Amino acid sequence: MGDVHYMISETSKRVGVESHVLRYWEDELKLPIGRTEMGHRHYTEDDIQLFSCIKELKDQGMLLKEIKSVLPDMLRAKEQLRAKRKALAEKSDSLASPAEISLQNGKFADLEALLTSAMRNVLLENNKILEDNICKEVTEKVAKDMDFLLQAKERQEDERFRRLDHLIRQQQSIRREAAKPAPARYLRKVLGEY
Repeated sequence: MGDVHYMISETSKRVGVESHVLRYWEDELKLPIGRTEMGHRHYTEDDIQLFSCIKELKDQGMLLKEIKSVLPDMLRAKEQLRAKRKALAEKSDSLASPAEISLQNGKFADLEALLTSAMRNVLLENNKILEDNICKEVTEKVAKDMDFLLQAKERQEDERFRRLDHLIRQQQSIRREAAKPAPARYLRKVLGEY
């Protein structure tokens, strides 16, 4: 009896993303997804687990190109787990003792714990890098915005002082003109008729 296969609609429900997202991840990450004789995608339980892991990494803030770099390790670990499961199944079919099954399950748990630890370390490193990058970008953006605001304020003050200077000069000119005696008054004053 072979693996159970799921159509893309069922897989997208189980992973918790839209079907177009599964197709996009498959294309971008170059995932080997099986096809039916009609060319339709079909997914196994392992594929669903892989997509769930990718979704979890995306939810943690990893980019697809970063996931693509750790994907070979994930696939290698998945193959090791599959081989361990297959070996366990074969041994249990040959009526292995409960002590042997317990030992093998312990090794499987150790491998799973190792994989979980590796993924946690990758996520922590990625979060630290993202935090540093975001902090740097925010600092640069705030500095640029503050510089722009200060320059705008300086331009406003310069314009205000230019207008004030112009008004003062205008007022001085008007006062000078008012202080000049009118020609008729000047003649009367000169002729002494004032």
